[in-house]
Amino acid sequence: MIIIYILIGILVIVILLLSLVLYQFSKKCIYLSNKEKEFILFTFSIFSEYGDDLGIQSKEQHKKLCDELEKIKNKHLKL
Repeated sequence: MIIIYILIGILVIVILLLSLVLYQFSKKCIYLSNKEKEFILFTFSIFSEYGDDLGIQSKEQHKKLCDELEKIKNKHLKL
């Protein structure tokens, strides 16, 4: 009888661990449709081309922002 309780406890622990792993995985994954990806890429490209003309940031900051946007685009927004 004690063996059954131990097995049930182990199964409960395994189920809890698997649910936590699935929860963490689902938090990291965000689905974007192709239309949303195209819009984000469009805003990235517009900022890269015309963001410097706005005068909001310095030229060095604009260059750093454009580099970071390129990294994000290459890493997350492959069509």
